[in-house]
Amino acid sequence: MNFSHDAPAIVISLTSSTSEEVWHPVLLGIEEEGIPWQWQQDDDTDAVQRAWQAAVSSPLLVGLACSANEVVVHFRNLPPASPLFRQAWGQDEDLLRRLGNNAARLVKGLPFKFSP
Repeated sequence: MNFSHDAPAIVISLTSSTSEEVWHPVLLGIEEEGIPWQWQQDDDTDAVQRAWQAAVSSPLLVGLACSANEVVVHFRNLPPASPLFRQAWGQDEDLLRRLGNNAARLVKGLPFKFSP
């Protein structure tokens, strides 16, 4: 569900050094909740700052970014240095998928999913 820049969507900050494939489990989680997403190219090295900038540019107020070590979910109404979620890449794919679920659930106003 990668939509054009005109559709309301969660914005995902993608760097030139990050492959789109590493995002697969996170994107599955977002898509399971039925929320569109779109890429935004940005090569800033600070993943928290990029996630916040993505949230600021998203009509849905939610942005994601990653570093070599983690994925960050940010919400526009939070302080720039205080992301909502941070998840290490080396975790189980189910945790990364749940991170995507929770980013989409933030948009929908639904309770977050946590580990069983």
